[in-house]
Amino acid sequence: MRKHAIARLLLASLLAAIATSGVAANEIWLSSTNSLSYLKTQTDLGSGTTPNPYYGDFDYIMGHNVAPNTVVHLGSGIFWSTGVGASNTDASAIPAGVTLKGDGEAFTTIRRATNYSGYVQQNLTLLESHSSNITICDLTLDCNAFDLHNNHSTNGIGGVGLLGSGETLEHVTDINGIGYGYSVEGFQLVVGNYGQNNNKVMGCTVSNFLGNYGDGIAPSGDCLVEGNKIYFPVQTTPLTTNWWNPLFGINVVASSKGSMVINNYVYGGGDGFHNDTAGDTNLIIANNVFENVCEGVALTGDQRPYNSVTISHNLILMQTNYLRPYNQEFAIGLETLYAGQTNLNIVIDGNIIRLYHDQVWSVTNVITGAIGDGSQGAIYIHTAGAGQLNENISIVNNQIDARLPIEFVSPISNLYASGNIPLNGTNFATANGHPGLTNVAGLQTVSQY
Repeated sequence: MRKHAIARLLLASLLAAIATSGVAANEIWLSSTNSLSYLKTQTDLGSGTTPNPYYGDFDYIMGHNVAPNTVVHLGSGIFWSTGVGASNTDASAIPAGVTLKGDGEAFTTIRRATNYSGYVQQNLTLLESHSSNITICDLTLDCNAFDLHNNHSTNGIGGVGLLGSGETLEHVTDINGIGYGYSVEGFQLVVGNYGQNNNKVMGCTVSNFLGNYGDGIAPSGDCLVEGNKIYFPVQTTPLTTNWWNPLFGINVVASSKGSMVINNYVYGGGDGFHNDTAGDTNLIIANNVFENVCEGVALTGDQRPYNSVTISHNLILMQTNYLRPYNQEFAIGLETLYAGQTNLNIVIDGNIIRLYHDQVWSVTNVITGAIGDGSQGAIYIHTAGAGQLNENISIVNNQIDARLPIEFVSPISNLYASGNIPLNGTNFATANGHPGLTNVAGLQTVSQY
C-alpha cells in the first residue's frame, strides 16, 4: 500500500508541474496574435507553452521551432502564411511525424497572404511535406486566391500536399482554391504518392473553388477517403477548349493494396469520382452521393488498366441540360486507352442512377447548331485499342433511369448482369445501335462494336 501511495504522490506532483509550466513532452502551442504584422519578420516570441505560446512569424516558427514528432496546437484566430512554392522559401515543409491541430474548423484558420512586400503570384500550397506520418486536423485552410481569380492568373493554389505514407487529414476545411489547366490543376487536398500507403482523408470539406480545373481530394497510392464533402460550381455551359469536365470531386490514382472511397458527398463539378492516370487496383467506391455532376464515376486510366474495382450502392444524380457538344456523359464509365490492356474483375452493384432534374437533354447544340445525341447515359464500357479487353464484369441490382442509354462498345469476356431495375421505363435504353443492358442469368461473352 505504501508503494502505491508514493506512486500516486509522484504522479500528482508531475501533473502539477506540467500544469504550472504549461509544457508537455513533444507538444508546443502557437498563438495567432499579430500574425499578419509579423509576417516575413523571422520573429518568434513566447516560449511555446500553454500560458505563453509562440507568436510572431507563423512561417518562421513552423520552420525553426517544430521538431519531428511534435504536436503543434494552433489557437483560435488567423495564422497568415506565404505558402510553399518553388520560388518561395519563407514557409518550410512540415517535419515527419508532426501533428498540426487547430481549435476547430470554425475557429482556427491558416490563410495565404497577398499583401506583403515582394508578393508575386505563383503556384503555391499552404501546407506541404514529403515526409510521412503527418496529421493535420481541426482547422480551415484559406487559399485566398481571389487576386489570382480577379487578375485571370493561370497559377494554381491548393491547401495541402502531404506526399508520404501514414498521412492523415481529418476535419480540415479547404476554401478559395484555384486552378485553370492541366499543369496547374488546382489540387486542394493531396495525400500520398505512387507506392505510398496507409493514408486517410476523413470528415474534410472543400468549397468555394474559384477556377475551372481542379480536384477536391486527390490521393495517390492507397488511401481511406471517408465522410468528406466537396462542393464545386455546377457546370451548365459548354466547354469550348476542354471537351471534358476538369472539376473532379475525388481523384484516386495508382492504388495497389487497396483504397476505399466511402460515405462521401460531392455536389457539382464534372466527375464525382475520377481517375485518368495510372489505373487502380483493389479500389472500393461505395455509399457515396454524387449529386448534380456531369459524370458519377469515370475510370479512364491512361497508364494502366483497372483490376478488382467495386462500385457499390452509390447514388448518382446526373447534371441535367449540360451541353457537351462532342461526347456523351455517363454515370459510370470504364475504359482503357493502350493496346493490350485488360480491365479485370469490375463489380457495379446496387447503385441508383438518375437525373438531377427529371428530364433528358435534347435541345439544339448552341455551339455547332447540331442536334444532340442524348448527351447523357448510364453505363459505358469501352476500349480504344488493339488487344484490349474488359473481363469479368458484374452489373447487378442497380436501379437505372431507363431513358439513360447503356453502351457496351468493346469486347467483354464474362459479363454477368442480374437484378437490374429500369426506372421510368420498362426496358433499358440503348444508343448508337448497340444493345443495352440485359439481365443475364449466367456468364456470357459480349464482343460488339
